Amino acid sequence: MSSSSFFTAAHDFVVHNSSFRNDTYVAGNLNYNVRHGQEDIAAGQGLAILRRDAVSRGASHYAEQRFPPPNCHPGTRSQILEILKKWITNDHKSTSIYWIYGAAGVGKSAVAQTIAETFVQHIVNGIPEGRLAASFFFSRVDASRNNLSLFFTTIAHQLATSPVLRPHLGAYIDLAIRHNPNILHETLERQFQELIVNPCAKLPPDTWKNLPRLIIIDGLDECVDIKSQERLLSIIRQSKTKTDPPFPFDFLMCSRPEPRIRNAFNHPDFYSILDRNDLGESFESGKDIASYLRDGFSRIQQNHESFSAHVEPDWPGDGIIQQLVQRACGQFIYAATVLKYIGDYRGLPTERLEIILKITVPDGFASPYPDLDLLYMQILSAVQDEDKDIFLDIMAHLLEPGALHPIFYGKKDAFSIEGLFFLPEGKAQTLFFGLHSVLDIPENDNDNITIRHASFVDFLTDRKRSGIYYVDIGREAKHERIALYLIKRLVYSIKNNDRLKYMNSKFDIFAWEFWIIRCRQVGSSPGSRLFAALEEFDLCELMKTPIRYTILEDYIPVLRQCINIADWKSSHPQLQRHISQYRLFKDGFRVQIPTSLQTRDRDEMKMAVSVLKYQLCLYQPNMWDVISVLMNRQLSPEHVGNVLCSSWPCPTILPLDPESQSNEMRSTVDAVVDVRFSECHKEITLQCLQIIRMESQHAKDSIIYAKDEWINHLLETTPSKETLSVLLRNLSLLQSSEDAEKALGWVEKSGHSRSRNKAIQALTKRTVKLVDVEERRKPHFKRYWFSCICM
Repeated sequence: MSSSSFFTAAHDFVVHNSSFRNDTYVAGNLNYNVRHGQEDIAAGQGLAILRRDAVSRGASHYAEQRFPPPNCHPGTRSQILEILKKWITNDHKSTSIYWIYGAAGVGKSAVAQTIAETFVQHIVNGIPEGRLAASFFFSRVDASRNNLSLFFTTIAHQLATSPVLRPHLGAYIDLAIRHNPNILHETLERQFQELIVNPCAKLPPDTWKNLPRLIIIDGLDECVDIKSQERLLSIIRQSKTKTDPPFPFDFLMCSRPEPRIRNAFNHPDFYSILDRNDLGESFESGKDIASYLRDGFSRIQQNHESFSAHVEPDWPGDGIIQQLVQRACGQFIYAATVLKYIGDYRGLPTERLEIILKITVPDGFASPYPDLDLLYMQILSAVQDEDKDIFLDIMAHLLEPGALHPIFYGKKDAFSIEGLFFLPEGKAQTLFFGLHSVLDIPENDNDNITIRHASFVDFLTDRKRSGIYYVDIGREAKHERIALYLIKRLVYSIKNNDRLKYMNSKFDIFAWEFWIIRCRQVGSSPGSRLFAALEEFDLCELMKTPIRYTILEDYIPVLRQCINIADWKSSHPQLQRHISQYRLFKDGFRVQIPTSLQTRDRDEMKMAVSVLKYQLCLYQPNMWDVISVLMNRQLSPEHVGNVLCSSWPCPTILPLDPESQSNEMRSTVDAVVDVRFSECHKEITLQCLQIIRMESQHAKDSIIYAKDEWINHLLETTPSKETLSVLLRNLSLLQSSEDAEKALGWVEKSGHSRSRNKAIQALTKRTVKLVDVEERRKPHFKRYWFSCICM
């Protein structure tokens, strides 16, 4: 067969070091460019895109993020390890999936890690060895590993870059991404099919006999979306039972026996392809834990030389070892935590062992893991009472990184924690002092602090088990926590304007821009800490503060947010007292122009304030032509834009004087300009109507804006005889029944009974007419739509 039959109508490609067969398999590198849109994607770039955008770097068994990984202590878990080794190396086995399950802390991850390291693939003297193809270790506290979004893409990347499988699958996976880069964002089922199943199908079945075929998946229960756990098992089940030939890989899966996972594995299609085993007492865990403890105490003696001279060589003795084994109840995590706690160099091992032995389970202590819970409580008692609240808030962040600050999603290092929680430098390390047995705390402030084991997460998030150390990660608690620390950061700067020059970090910028949004998300019954923070927070002082924005265009959105806090609603009486001060700015504000300015500078400032107030009230940015009209063409539209982009000295912003009723009343006081929103919206309404009447003199965008928004600006004004008259004269400009109904509601608030009744009658007729027009358009639209789809 000629080469042309392989690549009909193909051109501009080169195949290196390849042998050709009369099937779909090509052993080599497919080095040709693929055109996607207007760009050529060169060979190898598909994998580069995959590595850059869609790989969890902490998921594999060799990931630095998991170092040191859990591992079976030498001589322990020998029975289950032997069973798994025989299953993996049996090329004639009838099952292709093995499920290891057990309670928290019994050592499932250690078994998975040990198997991964045992069968890791490598090449010796040119001969491929090892059966492990890929691995994925889930973790509920890692955003890249607590869901399925990066699961298949990460597995595909491992397959495409592994020493043994890369020559067989790498080019095909690369090509799949180059043909369709969007595959990285498509459904999990599509990703699995296009990035893994289809490339594997390119290889002849006989080829798989000598290739790594084991995929290890650990901690599926730590995937936070429970439905996705079932979804993954369904995808795997169908790949093994509904495809011909079946998917070539074997799966070792380790998890807790959660109901949804257990039910998924009980599907009839799993019966003939699944082995399962409970990693509990049936594998002599007590004996293994005793061996693990003996070796651990021996290491503690070696690491504490001055201490070891004062104890017996077999310290602490078989009696104590057996007592700890009994308390462990088959949980390796209990033994591991005990050893970390006792071996911490910050304490004397004998004293720490004595503390653990004195822990007794009180009567009626309702917990499935009483000894482990009491051990965790003892460890957490190292946290000082005055630091407990901030410590628990930080733990909430470690459990849900990114809730406080989305830009720092996943950042759990000491530097970020101190920034997020507005702590002095070095405070994070002191907070975590004595907690190394439950937290992995690196010496480098830029490396992530992580929770050592999922059982500690379970403990912290179960109020019945953790008691005073309970970490609430619910929605209301999260919003309150965010608002609290943003307000604390603002209070710091408000109290002393001189500090503002130092408040320019990314944490400060986030606080200034989002504190109002976060406050509005607080529930109806916030806690005492938020009230205490609000006691120190004075919005009037905030409005006087030069908010670091020196360009008028940048300042306006921040000022708008500050003013909009007047809409913050809460039924809580104590919070109402705080909100009342914000309502001082509901109707407007006063700009105090510095008296030190020269006359010309003062006039320019007044001009800028006029631009400010109109820009603040308009619903769309950059409506320069409208602002120019509002200012009677004192400024051209281009000049308006220049003013917005010019420097802004941030004059003092004050509440309105309740005794002054209009801007005209303040005209005699050059140093003060009042901005009243109702008056401003009335001016904009009248100018919008003028633009509509004189369309030929205005830009198209201004005309569209005027027609769409004049009624909305009118509804922002206070109903009066004058504004009601404006509405009645322009009823024909109402474009929808919805606008007419909103106007009707506004009119009903008017105190002018005669004008109100007249307006209500006219609006009612207009509403009926608009509804009729809209109803008559519907059948026409339906007929038009139907005729289009039938063409």
